[in-house]
Amino acid sequence: MKKHLMIMITSWLIGLTGFATNSVKDFLLPFPQAIKVEDGAFNGHAGRIELSGDIKDVRLLSELKKVRAAFQNIGLNWNITRACANGESPIMKVSIDGDLDLKEQGYRLLIAANQIELVGVDLAGVYNGFQTLKQIIRYAEEAGYLPLVSITDYPDFNNRGFMLDVTRDKVPTLTTLFQMIDHLAEWKINQLQLYTEHTFAYQKHQKVWQDYSPYTAEDIITINEYCQERFIELVANQNSLGHMERWLEHADYQHLAELEKVQKDGPHHLQRRTTLNPVDPRSMELVESLYDELLPNFSSKTVNIGGDEPWELGHGRSKEACDEQGKGEVYISYMSELTNYLSTKGYQPQMWADIILNYPKQLHRLPEDLTCLVWGYRSWYPFEKNSRKMHDAGVPFYVCPGTSSWQSFIGRWPNAQANLLKAAKAGKKYEASGYLITDWGDFGHWQPFVISYPAIIYGAGLSWAVEANESLDVNTHLAYSLMKHPNTELAQLIMELGSVYKLYDGDIQKYVNVFYDILRSPDDPLSTPRLEHVNAENTEAVLQKLNMLIEQLECCPAYNKEQQLLIEELQLAAGFARHSALMAKERLLLPDNKMSHASDSVKEIMQEDWDALLAQFRRLWIQRNRPGGLQNSLRGFEPIENAYRTNN
Repeated sequence: MKKHLMIMITSWLIGLTGFATNSVKDFLLPFPQAIKVEDGAFNGHAGRIELSGDIKDVRLLSELKKVRAAFQNIGLNWNITRACANGESPIMKVSIDGDLDLKEQGYRLLIAANQIELVGVDLAGVYNGFQTLKQIIRYAEEAGYLPLVSITDYPDFNNRGFMLDVTRDKVPTLTTLFQMIDHLAEWKINQLQLYTEHTFAYQKHQKVWQDYSPYTAEDIITINEYCQERFIELVANQNSLGHMERWLEHADYQHLAELEKVQKDGPHHLQRRTTLNPVDPRSMELVESLYDELLPNFSSKTVNIGGDEPWELGHGRSKEACDEQGKGEVYISYMSELTNYLSTKGYQPQMWADIILNYPKQLHRLPEDLTCLVWGYRSWYPFEKNSRKMHDAGVPFYVCPGTSSWQSFIGRWPNAQANLLKAAKAGKKYEASGYLITDWGDFGHWQPFVISYPAIIYGAGLSWAVEANESLDVNTHLAYSLMKHPNTELAQLIMELGSVYKLYDGDIQKYVNVFYDILRSPDDPLSTPRLEHVNAENTEAVLQKLNMLIEQLECCPAYNKEQQLLIEELQLAAGFARHSALMAKERLLLPDNKMSHASDSVKEIMQEDWDALLAQFRRLWIQRNRPGGLQNSLRGFEPIENAYRTNN
């Protein structure tokens, strides 16, 4: 009776919302290595769930209770036991078999007509199988029956990570983080890194973080515990050489800077202090003290020590050493010393590989327990070439593509898709030990997080099974896997926004930050290599597309408060992109393309639109993020404010 009632309710909901799905496969993320769906439906009713007595890990019992709750949503109410009585056949059996011919973290799941069986090769395998089973049950809620399925599954990459920038400038609330972690766990991501420069509350360095609402030690302990419960390894991530500008802007730390004096009118990379002086022992003393305070709050022994983009290296206090020894030698010596310090304490460091790849003949000199992170974010980045370098040198490495969301407002989905796939194929071919999806917040973190989800979903699929997920229907999974109540209209709008930038130029190898570039430098010429394809015709096409999408967002249904917030965030992102295109339209009418030379009447109209966007930006920021960092993010908009000043 309950089953028939559920089918009737499901049919009514489909009629009300327009939602329907054709296959259980639409709900499986990542798509498994091997799956067979039989005709028919599960028709078991009475019985108990037997959780093998060999499974002592309380996390799996907790997760099984969540699975049981999901079963209750489709009218199946079963108790859990450690052992069935003699002659009793369990309705569902959960066990571990270390002799299964599967890779680590693998599992087999069988839903037959009268019984369900899940066997994991290890604890993580059982947990992964639970995630797949929950997705199948979610399908059953919509379809009205539990399908007969046989799955054999295991990961291509043992380490499947996601890295979120919590430094520039958004520091998510714990509630926001936990919501994200729940999604990552279900999608079988098993590592999380929170990229940090100055947003950890180091006790002796309050001056550095006091305006940024940093995570405290207790926050990290809490996040770590939440991750552990979901079989996710929280990996510490603290930069240690470059990207230290929030430290070096303070006089108390400038004696450690590579640049003794900045060159305000010099090359861009010498206009501010961002890099520590690697030949000053006091730099290493500072960094070691930071790790000594930070790392005990993590259960993981893996730590990302950064090392990327030390822009000023060799241009200041280390110039003599770099001239004598070579810049590569100075860099390797510094990073090796830090690696060895952490290794003696039992840690396994990771390091961004952009600098060391400039010195491929020196790869063999890296410490054996250092993992290199090969990163690149353009569709054309040579993951194949650089992965081969690491493999041939015997250096353990991850491939690290990106979400392509930062500096974009509305995303760059075609670029992200190509970038993620190239990384996965090269990483698997050359035996990378991990796949890390990166999500950055450069120059103010102006994009909402929802813009990153298409890439996270696709990357999660690829990191688990490259070939099986190469053609993953990301649109479908935005609707079914991200949203508690499927919303195909909202999913489609997210995807369409992510491709608007291509109307400016079809070449996704270039010009991918076009909306950001137009806005951030309102008085620069539009003839630069990044903007030379912006013209009146394609700007009008962009405006028409964005206006259409904004109208559709206004009419898009929201089935819960979370979806309403997503719509508002997308409206803001699309509004920023439209404002950028409007600015381009006005600048194209001016001989020198300078927005500040527009008429006062034009400036007033633009200012009114801009003020409304900033009010919404401030309001939405605190819905998901701590307040610190907001003012610094807003400072990035100052060139726009200056350009709109009237002559009155």
